Amino acid sequence: MSRDVRHSLSRTHGEAFAMFIEQRMYTAHPGRLPAWLRLYEEVGGPCSARHLGPPIGFFTVEFGTINRVLFVRGFDDADDRERQLAAREADPEWGRFRAETAKFGALAQQESKLLKTVPFSPIQKAGQPFERTIGGTGMVVDHRTYDFHPGRLNAWLEAYEGLGLPVQQRLLGQLLFFAVTECGPINQAVFAWAYEGLGDRDRRRNTMMADPGWAEFGKAIAPLNALKQQTTMLLKPTGFSAIR
Repeated sequence: MSRDVRHSLSRTHGEAFAMFIEQRMYTAHPGRLPAWLRLYEEVGGPCSARHLGPPIGFFTVEFGTINRVLFVRGFDDADDRERQLAAREADPEWGRFRAETAKFGALAQQESKLLKTVPFSPIQKAGQPFERTIGGTGMVVDHRTYDFHPGRLNAWLEAYEGLGLPVQQRLLGQLLFFAVTECGPINQAVFAWAYEGLGDRDRRRNTMMADPGWAEFGKAIAPLNALKQQTTMLLKPTGFSAIR
């Protein structure tokens, strides 16, 4: 995240960012993810929660690159993360989890990003409990990563907060978090919306696209030519995810 983005948004809201989010994506060899998930739920997850606190959410990819899990965890301070990870590494249960997962070699690739929440993100503090506001009992999560040309993210975020976000809050599902990259590929916005199901998402997004307020937002950002690439994945929460 650029210094200009941090300064401008902090100045606008009168406060600094509240929290770090570590986002991890693990891609498994075909057929091996279920066993890894079971072992994580039984051993690795409880051990991680003891030292790091529970993850914000834990998901599998339904549409996108499959055989993949995505999970996000909050830290109020980057130094807290280092201390907590060291404590987990010293826990025999974590050693057991790593030894057991090594036996079946489930994971093919791992990716990590460090994000910082923007002031309008619903989640702003590590350990903040999730409160479901959408109806129904099912859930799909529309996870999005927007890549920006250098120097243009700030103006897009300000237009989005003023014009785009109010339309989406009125018409879409539940915004889970909204953050920008601190470490990893910079000039990215990463955010996620929850819906009751795929049909609910489709209906709500169609309504949004027809809304005059959304058209106004589109006109406001067009001269910025800010976006370079947009990537979306549809996720499903695991049975042990706090968000579900």
